[in-house]
Amino acid sequence: MRTAASLIAENNEKREMLNNENLALYEEFLLYIRTDLRVAEQAGEEVLMDLLDHLLEAQEEGRTGSNLFGDNPQEYADEVIEALPREKKRNAAVFIFSQLLSLAGWFSIAYGAVYILLSFFTEVDTAISLGNILILLTTGAFVAFFAVWLIFKMLRSSLFRPKKSQTMEYVKAGLLGATAFGIIMLLAWLIPEFGPVIRLNWWVYVLIGLALMGAAKVIERVK
Repeated sequence: MRTAASLIAENNEKREMLNNENLALYEEFLLYIRTDLRVAEQAGEEVLMDLLDHLLEAQEEGRTGSNLFGDNPQEYADEVIEALPREKKRNAAVFIFSQLLSLAGWFSIAYGAVYILLSFFTEVDTAISLGNILILLTTGAFVAFFAVWLIFKMLRSSLFRPKKSQTMEYVKAGLLGATAFGIIMLLAWLIPEFGPVIRLNWWVYVLIGLALMGAAKVIERVK
């Protein structure tokens, strides 16, 4: 059985064979299914590959995606999703844990990058309290996951709609992402320091961040 990763790679190659009209419609199906967090990843990628093969076959016969999926493609996509198995709780927990590790990795790399940039202009105190790190990571995780959930919801609502409506949803999603980042930065500024204090060079933060992100990738592959 082909893995989800191999199916995604094959999907990326085969999509290039679609004409512009069919590609636009298929990519809406792709986003609609992939952003439904209830769907098991393996099953989702398998059905996306089946849909792509059927669409390529229809294209060769001179038919369009509208001929294949009907006048209401969103209803068709909903029916497909309802028939798919749900993601197992264990896989969902592993996914969440891997995303937390990845978030912590990005935070650590960003911390190191800020230190090295500021050091060109002023003397930087590399001291940071472990209590602050814990609070920021916990709060950041909640804010990030809520933002991702809401962005997915907004993007899904924009699919199978006129392009003008889609553009507005993308703008809203971008503003929401910027707001979430701003909230995390504001908390970093407002939260008073507490707990043990450590001092590390900027490159140590970068290495820790890369290690955490690498661990997140490994966990995602073995789930």
